[in-house]
Amino acid sequence: MGKILREGSENLTGGEVNSLPGHLIGLGEAKLAENTDPRSLVGVVTRNGRAVYGSNYASDFAIDGLKCWTRNAGTAFLIARSSGSFLSWTPAPIASIASGGTAGSIFQGAALNNYFCFVVDGMTPSKYDGLAVTNLGAAAPAEAKFAVEHISKIFLAGNDAAPQTLYWSKTDDPTEFSTIVAPNDAGSADMYYGGGDKIGGLISNGRNLLILFRNSTYILAGDAPSNMRIDKLCNYGLVSPTGTAKAGEVAFFASDDAIYMVAGNRISDLTTLKFKSVYQAISDKSKITLGVTKDLLMVVDWGADKAYTCAYKYNRWSEWTGQIWKCIDTDLNQTIYAGVDGASTTQIWNLDTGSLDGASTITAKWKTPDLDFGWSDCPKNLQGVRVHGNGSLGTVTISYFKDGASIGSTTQTASLASDGSHTLDGFHGQSKVRGRFLGFQFSWVGPGTLLGWAAYSEITADQGSIPPEY
Repeated sequence: MGKILREGSENLTGGEVNSLPGHLIGLGEAKLAENTDPRSLVGVVTRNGRAVYGSNYASDFAIDGLKCWTRNAGTAFLIARSSGSFLSWTPAPIASIASGGTAGSIFQGAALNNYFCFVVDGMTPSKYDGLAVTNLGAAAPAEAKFAVEHISKIFLAGNDAAPQTLYWSKTDDPTEFSTIVAPNDAGSADMYYGGGDKIGGLISNGRNLLILFRNSTYILAGDAPSNMRIDKLCNYGLVSPTGTAKAGEVAFFASDDAIYMVAGNRISDLTTLKFKSVYQAISDKSKITLGVTKDLLMVVDWGADKAYTCAYKYNRWSEWTGQIWKCIDTDLNQTIYAGVDGASTTQIWNLDTGSLDGASTITAKWKTPDLDFGWSDCPKNLQGVRVHGNGSLGTVTISYFKDGASIGSTTQTASLASDGSHTLDGFHGQSKVRGRFLGFQFSWVGPGTLLGWAAYSEITADQGSIPPEY
């Protein structure tokens, strides 16, 4: 019998989406994490579920934009667009408040002084006071695609007749866009900084307004027209009409090569080496949607029904499956809402809530790095695996890998029943699993926390071929 060696985790990271080779990541990091919560600092926790918000609207129509709005009196609204109609979407009933615009175009909106101002391609900018929809004002641009509130003004852009012009309203008055000279009044500026490119999006981080082109980003600084200035931030731009989000004093945007976070005028790349190739492999980045609640950022590839979630304070990622969200927004209470990209039923969902996806139980997975047991050039026989979890983890399925390939027919289950806060279970005698690099995937159904694992293998020779399998 050869020498028995052990590999095991210390503190698990809570999950990763990792594009590094399996033998280069730490024992507490995952080669693959699926449906886990990246915010967890202790163990790998099943992600939260989701629930349908309100009632269904129609069949097979996408939600082409949604925005949360709370009036000064505390009345909360969720405004959505579907099949050309603007909808006040409360639990019941759903009411149509307006219609118009180019089919399939994403609407955007911003609130100021008890008005919800909204825009969409092919429609006059409009406002809603909770009772009726009217035009935003005679001096507003004839059309806009992007709207944002910043320094108590409504900023608009995306007029086809002036695609490089940025417009802003009078302070605290979204109905007044006349250009006059008082220091806090309305105005406009021609943005020729994009090299002939159109303005492709607007997002505010509270301190600065980000003006996003396709291949560059600028910031508008200052708190009044008298001291406004425009500076170039970077040579990266916005790749998707739904690819922006804001949380507190930080803004996020999706570019061709990365997801960027901007705090003030400081920009950070969230797609570090571990995650970068995963992001770059997304085939159609025009179908990326960003959403954020508290310290969780969602990067949804709704073309593939996947989300990559990031605990952005720690830059830790996890993949969530079955995510079909074309648009996302968050209300003042940090409840995150998402609209479908077109399915059998037109719906809006509450995300990051409860323990089920509707009526479906969530299946979580966590895969170890490739293990060489400190001896990469030598074949090993696996002798055993142990799993450590909280008492509610339940049945854990262990799948085996050797030299990077799955041993598909070789799986076993460990029982971590609810008999205490910590339980341990595992197997011995897995000598059919043989290779220079060994690995394991742990999966479980429903809520639970994976705390750790250990694996034991026999070193069979210093060199030579892997022993034959039986």
